[in-house]
Amino acid sequence: MFNVKKSIFLFEICLSMKISILSICFLNTLFGVFAALQPAAAQTINAEYERFNATDTKYIHSGMALSPDKSLIALATTQSYPLYLYDINSRKVVRQFDVGNWYAGSRVTWSEGGRYLLIQQLFYIDFASNKDREVNFEIVDALSGRSVLRFDKYHDVKITPDEKYAVSLSGNKIEITDLQNGKIVNSFSSDNATNSLCLSPDGKYIAISERPGDQLLGQDPQFRKNKKGLKFTKKYKQVVSIYKTVDFSPVAIINEYYDNIYRLSWSPDGRFIFCLSIPHLKAATATSGRQNFISVIDAVRFQSTRTVFPSNSNYEPDFRLSNDGRSMGVVSWGKFPELRVHDFETGQVLQRFEMSSRTMEGISKLEIPSDGRVFIEFLPGDKSMLATFGNQLLLWHIPQE
Repeated sequence: MFNVKKSIFLFEICLSMKISILSICFLNTLFGVFAALQPAAAQTINAEYERFNATDTKYIHSGMALSPDKSLIALATTQSYPLYLYDINSRKVVRQFDVGNWYAGSRVTWSEGGRYLLIQQLFYIDFASNKDREVNFEIVDALSGRSVLRFDKYHDVKITPDEKYAVSLSGNKIEITDLQNGKIVNSFSSDNATNSLCLSPDGKYIAISERPGDQLLGQDPQFRKNKKGLKFTKKYKQVVSIYKTVDFSPVAIINEYYDNIYRLSWSPDGRFIFCLSIPHLKAATATSGRQNFISVIDAVRFQSTRTVFPSNSNYEPDFRLSNDGRSMGVVSWGKFPELRVHDFETGQVLQRFEMSSRTMEGISKLEIPSDGRVFIEFLPGDKSMLATFGNQLLLWHIPQE
C-alpha cells in the first residue's frame, strides 16, 4: 500500500535536491522493497540469553524434559554417561542415575505424575530414510533411579496417565504392560500400524499412526478418478487412527493424509494431538534440506486443522506448547539451530533466536558446542525458554511485545 506520509517526506527531500517526480516513485518503490526484506518487527534474530553449565559432564546433552511440577529438569547425555536431575531454582544437580547407557544418548519424558522417567535410545544420525527404526526404551523410577522395565527394539512406548501401565508398539502389535510385575495384561494388532502412538490425558484413547487401508482409500471420493493420486497416497502417506483404550475398538480416523509419522503427542489439556511427519524422500518437494512438519489435530472432534508448524531441523525437531497454550516453541535450522516461538492459533512466527557463533564467544575447552540436537522447555510464566546447547544449557529470555 502506498504510504502517504512517507511519500510526502520523500517528495520534500527530492524538491530540495531537485530530483524528478519519477525519481520519487522509484525511491518510494525502493523504500518498500527494502522494508519487505527486513525481518518482521516482532521477530528477534538474537536477544538476551544466558549460557551456563548445569552438570559436570564433558559430553553433549542429548535430551531434556521438565518435570510435571516444573521444579526439575531431567538431562540425558551422550557417551553412555549418567542421567541428571537438575533443580531449576537452586541450579544444582540433586540426583544422577546410570541408566540407558546408549552411546548417542536418549530422549527423556516424564510420566504425568512425575513418578517415572521414560528414556528412548537415540542415534547420532536419527533419520532412517523413509521409515522409523526400532530402538530401545527404559522406564526408570525418578526417585531411586531403579530400572523398572526395558523394551528392546520397539517403535514407541508411552506410560499411562495413572502411571500403572506402559503401552508399547512393536511391528503391528500394541501391548499394555503392568509396571509393577512386568506382565502383559492386554494387547491387539493393527495390520497397518507404523511407528508412533500417544495416549489421551484421561487415558481413554490411544492414537496410532497407520498406513491408509484399501477400505479407507476406496471410500474417499477424491480417488475415484485419480488412480495416480491413489497409488501415491497408498505408498507414501499415513493416517492417525483413534482407538478406545478399554477394548481397542476403533473410534475415528483423522481426515488427513500425513507424510511418514515419526512422533505423536497429546497435549496436556486433551484438546490437541501433535503429529510430527517427514516426507518420504520420493515425495519431498524441497530441492535441498530436510523438511519436518508438526501438524495440529483437533482431539475433541478428531479432525485435522489447518495449523502446521514447519521446521528445517537436521534432527527430529523438538517442540513444546507453552504453559498457557498460546505459543508453540519449535526447533528449526537456518545457518545455525534456531529456537522459534509461534502464535499457536495462527502459526505465525513471533520470535526467533538464532543459536549462532555469538553463543560460542569465550568458549573454553571444557565447553562442547551443540551438534544440532536441541531440546527445549518453556519455563513457568512462558517468558523464557530453556534449551540444550552442547554440554550446557541456554536460557533465552523471550522478548515480550
